[in-house]
Amino acid sequence: MSVTIELMKEHQLILKYVDLMQRYAKLSAQKPDSPLMFDKAGLFIDFIHEFADTFHHAKEENSLFRYLETLGVLTHCNPIPQMLNEHEQARLYVRNMEHALSSKNLQDLLQNTQQYAELLTQHIFKEDNILYPMAEQGLANEHKASLLQEYAETEAKINGPAIWNTYETLFIELENDLHAQQ
Repeated sequence: MSVTIELMKEHQLILKYVDLMQRYAKLSAQKPDSPLMFDKAGLFIDFIHEFADTFHHAKEENSLFRYLETLGVLTHCNPIPQMLNEHEQARLYVRNMEHALSSKNLQDLLQNTQQYAELLTQHIFKEDNILYPMAEQGLANEHKASLLQEYAETEAKINGPAIWNTYETLFIELENDLHAQQ
């Protein structure tokens, strides 16, 4: 039983949004008089808050990391403090994006968008290739079962299927809007 496969699936949607956000930023940098990034940045920020942070990070920070900190699970190193630090750094970039959006500062918006994208891309690589394999190897089956139950409870509380549907639909709309601008 895998406790990380759903988290990795969520990573794929996050990476799709990060890539799309970067493409919007690139087009906006090429057309600085266009309101494109200002018009769409709020939707990306909403995705980050609702899906990446509330939905995904809630499972990692409130459940997975707690189980990984159980004595004997992480036997050779503990990457959790670094992962939490990167979550906080990502949140800072998002707050900076929000500030840049509200103050209509395109350069700051583009800069923080790029920093967020770079951080998240590297962060997800580390989780998928280092942290999650450590979890799969180190957690006992009874802990895995408990963890999967916690994930299910988290998803039920916040209506996980509806969140997925909302953001998969929004992604298609944003991608179509970008293609129409090019």
